[in-house]
Amino acid sequence: MNISGTIVSDNVTEMEENVDASKEMTPSEQLFYLCCGIIGFQFNFIVLYIAIRHVDTRDRPRQIIVMNMTAADLLMCLVYMTSRPYLYRTPILLCYPYYVLICAVQLCSCINLLWLNVDKFLFIQFPLHYYQIVTRQRLLILSFVTWLTVIGSVMFCYSFMSFQEIPGMPRRCDLVILPPSIYTGVCVAYIIIIVSCFIVSFIIFVIARKSVNTKKKKTARMFRQLFFVFSSTLWTFITCLPYRMLYLSDIIMWHVEGDNYMRSDVFQTITTFFFFVLVVGTVMNPLITILMQRIYRIHLLRYSDRARKLTRHSETFFEGGSNRTSVIAELRNRWSMERKSVPCEQIHISLKRKSRA
Repeated sequence: MNISGTIVSDNVTEMEENVDASKEMTPSEQLFYLCCGIIGFQFNFIVLYIAIRHVDTRDRPRQIIVMNMTAADLLMCLVYMTSRPYLYRTPILLCYPYYVLICAVQLCSCINLLWLNVDKFLFIQFPLHYYQIVTRQRLLILSFVTWLTVIGSVMFCYSFMSFQEIPGMPRRCDLVILPPSIYTGVCVAYIIIIVSCFIVSFIIFVIARKSVNTKKKKTARMFRQLFFVFSSTLWTFITCLPYRMLYLSDIIMWHVEGDNYMRSDVFQTITTFFFFVLVVGTVMNPLITILMQRIYRIHLLRYSDRARKLTRHSETFFEGGSNRTSVIAELRNRWSMERKSVPCEQIHISLKRKSRA
């Protein structure tokens, strides 16, 4: 995702005059992206599987929002992180849908976090009427409208996408350009959504604190219910906002100074570091869901117990494999020796008696 006049990729920013277009990622960077993609996909798949299999969205409609967040992070890990080291090899025809998908899932993840905060605000502010306001059908409609609106908006933004022209080199998907006005709007949208999540979480915290004196017995339970929203919002605020702010400040400085703008090495290093933090933050999101929500912890422990029991059974099976092989071989030899003189019915009867013994 680049800006006109300046190449600004997702993990490194360099001036156009100094960029080495043939430069590829280092093996450590490739390993980082691949590991994050595989691990993040596995964790998000586990959360999504448990949610689809065991969560009753009629009784817990807010879990629809959690499922949307998880699905967005899963696509981010599967599509972006695993393919990022090889993006320069991607066919040109796939560049547009690739960038549309990546931008859309990131925005949807942040927007669904905002919806989750709004949901908790309604739960705290209107506890008696919460289940009348928030229903499964309404959240399904909200999810559909959110995805449709975000995808449509991103498709419009990336319709202005073009490729960085470098003499002697074919067009590549890792060297694309967006007009400054378009990508500035995208960055501002990210920042507004993340800051809004933090503001709503802070309001929820203030309301919950005020109820401490009046309902002390329910305070601990209330904060346990809110802890997932607080931790997810704070984690997103810490991991996502710094990179977006640095990116936006870089765009603003380029607008102000124009072609005379030169990015310092310190700024370059800090921006790259916080991008890696953003990637790790996406991988850790499903872990926060598992650790902070009881239903996911319980079912994950159950599946882990089943896996351990299955492993023990398989180990027992292979340990006794030699004994079983010798018994089967002996039975086959006896059967072949008795086959010539004993009818089939008697052979079956004798084998049954031996197995019982």
